[in-house]
This record gives sequence, structure tokens and C-alpha cells, in this order.
Amino acid sequence: MDGILETLRTVVVDRSRDIPDDDFRLRSLWGVDYRSQPTAYERFMVYSFVMAQTVRQGCCYADFGSVRLGEPSDGIIGKDARLVRGETPEQDIAILDAAFGALPRSPGNVVTIDGAPDVKALARAETVVGETMRLLARTGGRRVAQIGVMGNLIHYLLREDVEITASDFEPDLIEHGILGVPVTSGEHSAQLVAESDVALVCGETLASRTLEELVEAAAEHNTRLVVFAVTGCHFAEEYCRTFGVDTVVAEPQPQYLFQGPSALEIYRKDALGQSPNGKH
Repeated sequence: MDGILETLRTVVVDRSRDIPDDDFRLRSLWGVDYRSQPTAYERFMVYSFVMAQTVRQGCCYADFGSVRLGEPSDGIIGKDARLVRGETPEQDIAILDAAFGALPRSPGNVVTIDGAPDVKALARAETVVGETMRLLARTGGRRVAQIGVMGNLIHYLLREDVEITASDFEPDLIEHGILGVPVTSGEHSAQLVAESDVALVCGETLASRTLEELVEAAAEHNTRLVVFAVTGCHFAEEYCRTFGVDTVVAEPQPQYLFQGPSALEIYRKDALGQSPNGKH
């Protein structure tokens, strides 16, 4: 994780030279604890997330109850989000994500989803799996690894003619699986990526300090890589451009949990004019 984040810190400074400094002023921090089961296909989720705001919001999911915005956080409000650090790695990610939110970006496609949270949850899952299947068709294979398990993604993958493997760090998922799909420990995620044709990875792997090894495993073993990013959503274009991720589906705030329309931004490495990275 440190390697990716440090590279991103360098990138945001370089790309922001012609943008007013005030756009990068850290205006707000939020810490949110929540319990939710948006659809019957999803597990009962007990999580927290931290949001940071410049001209847009950055986000990072965290273990439940781990987001504590105490008085030390007061000292960084009003400072430059490109430079400051939070009290936790999750705050660091959210703040850097908010800094990237002030940069111009050019998604290859934008999908708007609307309706109640359950409707939006399924619509975004269908979109993400659609991008996964697009890449899978290019490989001629059938093996899909779902890293950082989301029940709605598994639901749509089960509709396809694919072989599914899955991993997560949640003990209940490892013990019981989800929707009939076994779930292995997140410690084996890189191995699952190496053994798949396409890996569908949730952006929270950045916070769990596993994303970097998953990117490396994909490059080494000719695995196509899709990242679904709510955590670090504004890193999406750089994931493709700098780290060789094939496709990123990013969900900026307001995410599906909130009322009103939400936007899914789709970035594809091949649309950025990039040559394949490693064996991709």
C-alpha cells in the first residue's frame, strides 16, 4: 500500500501545478459508523468510513468503530490536502482521495444510477460485472476471482458461465461463504488473482494493504484486473495510467447508500492510449 500511496502523492503534486491551491484546501472530515443490508444478496454490513472534503469528497472504508475524529484532526482542517496526514491510514487515504478529486478527470464512460439504495446497489453491481465480463471475453477464459467479497457482485457473477473464487478477511464469510460460493482468507488473495483470468477487486484492498501485491500478481500471471473503487474513487484514472489496472469502476460521493442519483465513472486502460503493462 505504501508504494501506491507514495506514488499517488507525487502524482497529485505534479498534476496540480496549474490549479489554484485553494481547491486543495481540506474543508471537512466526517467519520461514519453504519449497519446496512441493502439487498437480500448482500451480507449484513457493519462498517465505518471516513470522508474528507476539498472541492469534492474522498472516502475510505474502515473497520467498524475505528474512525475517530478527535481534536488532533482540528489542526489539519484548512491545510493543503496534498501535504497533510491524518491520524490513521484510512484518514490518509480519504484525504489524498479528496486531493485527487480537485484534479480534472476524463472517464471513458459515466453511468448514472437512481432510485432507492437497493435499486442502486444492484445497478452498480450489474455495471461492474458487465465490465468484468467484457475483459473476460478477451481472454477466452472462465475463471473470475472476486477479492473483497460483495454479495451483489457474486449474485451477478453467478448468472454468468464462469468459475468463481472469492477471498475476504471477514471471519463469518470465510466460515460460511456467500450465496453458495466458498470464501477463502484474504491472505490467499494474490494466489487467487494469479490463478484467474480476470480478478474483480474492491478498492478497500488499498486500506487493507493488499492492493499492491494484487496488481503485481496480475501483471506477473497475465490476469486482467478490474477495480471497483469507492475507497479511493478519485485514484481511478491513475490506477489505469500508472499501475496498469485494466478497468476501474469508480463511485464518487454521493454513493448508492444516499438518496438521489449516483454516478459510476468507468476508466479503461486501453482507452487512455497505454501500452500493455508487463504481460497484460
